Amino acid sequence: MMKRIYIFLGIIVSTISFLLFQACEKEGNSEFSSEVEYYKYSQLKNIYENEIVPLNNAFVFETEKLETLTKVFQLETTEANLNALREQWKVVQMVWKQLELYDLGEVGNSFIAFEINRWPTDTERIDGNIEGTDNIDADFIASLGSSSKGISGMEYLLFSYGLDSFTTDPDAVRRLDYLTALGENLSLKALQLQELWEANEIAFTKTLENGIGGSQNQVINAMVTLIEEIIISKLGNPLGDSNGGTIAPERLEAYRSLTSKEIIQQHLTALERLYKGDFLQTPFRVGFDDFLVLIGSEDFSAKINAQFKDCQRKLDVFQNPLATELETNPDAVVDLKNSFRDLLVLIKVDMANVLGSTITFNDNDGD
Repeated sequence: MMKRIYIFLGIIVSTISFLLFQACEKEGNSEFSSEVEYYKYSQLKNIYENEIVPLNNAFVFETEKLETLTKVFQLETTEANLNALREQWKVVQMVWKQLELYDLGEVGNSFIAFEINRWPTDTERIDGNIEGTDNIDADFIASLGSSSKGISGMEYLLFSYGLDSFTTDPDAVRRLDYLTALGENLSLKALQLQELWEANEIAFTKTLENGIGGSQNQVINAMVTLIEEIIISKLGNPLGDSNGGTIAPERLEAYRSLTSKEIIQQHLTALERLYKGDFLQTPFRVGFDDFLVLIGSEDFSAKINAQFKDCQRKLDVFQNPLATELETNPDAVVDLKNSFRDLLVLIKVDMANVLGSTITFNDNDGD
């Protein structure tokens, strides 16, 4: 019964907003009416409260757990503890790959996302640091470039080396120290990211203009940036798009941990939830699909929903790690890339035009 009431109220608000929007257009006023702005505010508030905050909370919790497990492993360097650490790293990675979508506004300008996860990993620098003589502690890790620490740096150490590298190898102690310090630094960065978002809540939820600085516009650009990165860096480069067609599984993100497919799944899940505003069972879940319906583009909204489903179907084809699929079933990987490309056109060109958004230039070279 309550669900029907919420739906009915949503229809009333949508109808009133649409009529006001139409009236403004007829009068030559290009600004959204106050009712439509309230609708936009509700969308941004929904994104912040029901997605950004829970994801940040989860990221802080999981990175703290990861830090604890690195210290346990340092004290008791056993195969069981190494496996537990690897599994917790995967949990952290999956949370981050949803939260990564929201690298925008002042949070994006802080470049904290690079500190958390920058790939490709500079493995030579990591090995050089371990083989060096500098004291490996929190200050040392903080001074390093982003490509030799963070989530990707931990992946290199956890999945490229076996237990002997942390026990009997000549550099075992320093490798353990480096891994532990990475865990401490990552946990600290998670807290800093959470604080950044808390400080920018009002700016994000109440910046309602349509221009480049508007929060809705920034969210659309974040969607475009991530989809382009999936197409170019996470699928195209491993497929050989930038090297004459030579398949290169080692260019997959997180190929050492065999989680490349799962990363793309988390990105797709986050993108679709954002488009629909479908985070929690809240009374007024406002998404981009609602805005398209509001301005009379319901058929187009359905088309985007269908494309999300197509991307998911193409991803569900894979039964093996993406590195294996690249070697044995590259045509299916191309199909997945093309499905994301179709999604990109719908979001970057069609939806952005319908909503009057401005798409800014993105450097998606995968570096």
